[in-house]
Amino acid sequence: MLQQMIIHTPLWVWAFLAFVVYRGWLAGADRETPLLKVALIPLLLLALSLHGLYAQSQAHAPALAAAALAALGSGFLSWAAAGRAGIAPHPTRGTVWLRGSWLPLLMMVGVFAVKYGVAVLQVLYSTYVQGTLFTLAVSLLYGLFMGVPVGRLLRILHLYRQAQSSATPAAT
Repeated sequence: MLQQMIIHTPLWVWAFLAFVVYRGWLAGADRETPLLKVALIPLLLLALSLHGLYAQSQAHAPALAAAALAALGSGFLSWAAAGRAGIAPHPTRGTVWLRGSWLPLLMMVGVFAVKYGVAVLQVLYSTYVQGTLFTLAVSLLYGLFMGVPVGRLLRILHLYRQAQSSATPAAT
């Protein structure tokens, strides 16, 4: 059965997985990167999670509420955990120095695994996947996958703006 799932998966899915692993691997090393590039992966994770959430919950109010609570909670914790450690904004160059972390790889592979797993379960056990408990659990995961990278991105943007305002001399 596993072989059949792999064979019937479109090629673009495996190409996307390769891209996700590559980008996650790059995030494991210390790097200085443009601010726009810093936002790329969190926005990609946000889009994938929102797509998965919409496909799974289809405006099911408790599932959306669970996802929102998970996103807010994990976003706040991610904001707090990011702190200043490992983030050095350089507004004059338009870049941010980031300490390497394997968290982006784990998050991206996690989103991929959940989306792939839900798609496979949808084919094999469609009635189970439509159940309330399953929908709530998947919605919580998507909320987590939205909150963590967006919370960290917002912290980076906040530190960048602080550095930008302190680098600009005050008008007298």
